[in-house]
Amino acid sequence: MKRIGITSDCACDLPEEYFEMHDVGIMYFYITTNTGRFRDGYEVDSQNIIEYLKKGGVKSATCAAQPMEYELFFEKQLEKYDEIIHISLSDKLSNSYTNAQTALSFMGRDSGRVSVIDSKQFSSGMAFMIIKAVEMRDSGCSASEIIRECSRIRECISTSFIAKNADYLYRNGFTGKAVRTLCSAMLIHPVLVLKNGRVVLKKLEIGDYGKSVRSYIRGALSRSKEIDRKRVFITHAGCGVEMLTAVKAEVKRLCCFDEVIVAKASATISSNCGAGAIGVLFLKMPK
Repeated sequence: MKRIGITSDCACDLPEEYFEMHDVGIMYFYITTNTGRFRDGYEVDSQNIIEYLKKGGVKSATCAAQPMEYELFFEKQLEKYDEIIHISLSDKLSNSYTNAQTALSFMGRDSGRVSVIDSKQFSSGMAFMIIKAVEMRDSGCSASEIIRECSRIRECISTSFIAKNADYLYRNGFTGKAVRTLCSAMLIHPVLVLKNGRVVLKKLEIGDYGKSVRSYIRGALSRSKEIDRKRVFITHAGCGVEMLTAVKAEVKRLCCFDEVIVAKASATISSNCGAGAIGVLFLKMPK
């Protein structure tokens, strides 16, 4: 039986303990702030970025590792495994998929041992695919079976989030100037969803943030009969205990999931969404 390695990008927002327990290889992204350029998960973490944003940090940009870095990463993983399946951040949101594919062109015959999947997702949306890939690998499935199943479930993932304000969304190209101005002037909070691999504005919630978050959750879970209740992620960028407790209670009240996972957004995701952003992510039942 071939040894199959599962790898992904750091923006998948699973805890470090999961990677260690299941030997999932993680490729870093870079974050540039007023004070320098850092590797997410190595030289900076989500808490560092949240503190930076809360203190009014203006510059916050992210970028994927370069093709040569992916090449070195894959070669290191192939020392342990016969085949690698790499689950990449959405191609519409980052150069990570393109750079990983470019890396394969440098690898000669070894390139045939690496498969790169465009998750069409970000944050914990990618986590659903990683968890499934690990489960299938550990049960003895082949690489082709894992790839086929990951390609299927990526179309079933519901990914959305609400942001406390639109400042960082605007700076990173996810909302327009009009939305940013409106949100800055009034108690208005943008709700965004992932469609075809892109982040798009769905609606604007009006009122204090706690009320707006509850309204967002009710909307996200409104079609409960279409939801796979095995697992839900509540992924956040520096939300407090009180907020997370309230969100978890509201999610459980609206939909009885077998497993509720509260996850910290990576520095990469936090810097794009801003401090206080929170999302509810789950799988939809196949049609």
